[in-house]
Amino acid sequence: MAETFHFSISMISRGKSKSAVASAAYISCEKITNEWDGVTHDYHNKKGLLHSEIFLPEHVPKEFQDRSYLWNSVELNEKASNAQLARNFIIALPKELSFEENKKLITDFIGENFVSKGMIADLAIHDGNDEENNNIHAHIMTTLRPINEKGKWQAKSKKEYVLDEKGEKIKLKSGNYKTRKVELTDWNDKGNAEKWRENFASLCNQYLEKNHQEKRVDHRSYKRQGIEEIPTIHLGASASALEKKGIETDKGNINREIKKHNSLVKAIKNKIKEITYWIDSLLGNLQAKYDEYKQTKKDELENKAELFNLYEYISIYNEIQGEKTKNLSYYGQIKKGNADLKRFVKAIYYLKDNHLQTIADLQGKVLELAKQSKKISGDIQSKTQRIKDLNQCVSCIDAIKENKEVYQEYKSKTIFKDSFYNSHKKEIDRYLRARKTIEKFTGTLAIKLNDWQKEISSLEKEIQDLTKDKAKVQDEFKQIDHIKYAVKIVNDEYGIDLSIEIDKAIKRGDKPSVIAQLKKFQEQEERKEQYKQKAKEKAKENYKNKGEER
Repeated sequence: MAETFHFSISMISRGKSKSAVASAAYISCEKITNEWDGVTHDYHNKKGLLHSEIFLPEHVPKEFQDRSYLWNSVELNEKASNAQLARNFIIALPKELSFEENKKLITDFIGENFVSKGMIADLAIHDGNDEENNNIHAHIMTTLRPINEKGKWQAKSKKEYVLDEKGEKIKLKSGNYKTRKVELTDWNDKGNAEKWRENFASLCNQYLEKNHQEKRVDHRSYKRQGIEEIPTIHLGASASALEKKGIETDKGNINREIKKHNSLVKAIKNKIKEITYWIDSLLGNLQAKYDEYKQTKKDELENKAELFNLYEYISIYNEIQGEKTKNLSYYGQIKKGNADLKRFVKAIYYLKDNHLQTIADLQGKVLELAKQSKKISGDIQSKTQRIKDLNQCVSCIDAIKENKEVYQEYKSKTIFKDSFYNSHKKEIDRYLRARKTIEKFTGTLAIKLNDWQKEISSLEKEIQDLTKDKAKVQDEFKQIDHIKYAVKIVNDEYGIDLSIEIDKAIKRGDKPSVIAQLKKFQEQEERKEQYKQKAKEKAKENYKNKGEER
């Protein structure tokens, strides 16, 4: 699957200067003429198409299998200049599945969610090599109106009169009666997007499981899943084209910072998981052992032995490395000795600077770093969203400039105002939408391009600094990993008996969580070593077999 679950839904509308015929020609890599405006859309040289197909409900005439006939029928049926023509989907498909399995997957999805409801669906599967999305993905266009068995498009909704308490129609000041819109299908229900996304994720996971793939997908946003990773922003056609030519764009730079951050998040999470497993393996069964010793030996023990702490582990580990150095050449001794000394000093200073003495202290530090990492991710996410909002404001400036005169003329009219609006609805609505967007994201109607650009630059710098902070957290996990390794080597070398350490803890009156259960840790490490050895032997055998096949 793509790095993120991608399932976008949009409306193809004349009000947004879109055409159903143009979209259909694009996704199918065909040449189709739009009979509505006479424009020919030719994409037959476009690469990347793997499969295209039109799905019809059983009652729909077969001539609608023809792509040109289908979408020209839609275009000619809609008369309004701002008519909605089709619903458009772009869905990432699992790269872990074969093409045939992906085709079955998307066919099942279309059948369950669209065709069974009476919609016509136009499917195109692309390999993505010539597009911004480099993964296999599906384009789907669905019709918005019901259609009967004779191929006649039906109404999407109807108007009905609103009645008062007496069951009588309510008359308005204009002399008309109050009405409301009633949808004749559930195709436009607000909850459909969530249902469609959830259904596709469920089908994906069924196909992945059936094909023995470990990966699973989740239709929920990163935020809803509690995931620290940040989704990249959409580049758009122009920025994508520039990036492919090696020309950096603002959006491309933001995405590079996001990817850098996400890479750090993954590395840190893996390290947290590894260290947490290690700590859990040390602490897992301590309580029972502790209680046993507490009952039998508490009265006998004197409170004088000191806990075998992390400083001692690091010191003994350094001595072990010093002994191993003696077997090397003179040059090797110098080189390894210097490297070991640097690691030793770095580890000691890290323990000292962070006031770490015991495994319990180390566990607390891991939790602190995990919390810090999550906060950095949250800060980056909020700043990235702010950049997206400001970029949206910047994109609204042209719409305001282009339609300002028409809007001002509309506002100044005292007569024939409704008539003027109906004649210039597209321009006026576009102007108002742009103003509303700016007010929503800035709290004012004022256009402050320089301020927005300065804020965007400042936010980009802050994101870079936060990414550096994330890298520092990762460095700390690397240091903790070295300390963990030192503990393991010392335990292996000296066969430390856990019961002695528990006795010392009891003498000090410490909590069970302070001491690690070293015996359990050793047993688990032995099992891990055995597993690694078997894996190596298996890998060698596989390599040998491949060599024989060649």
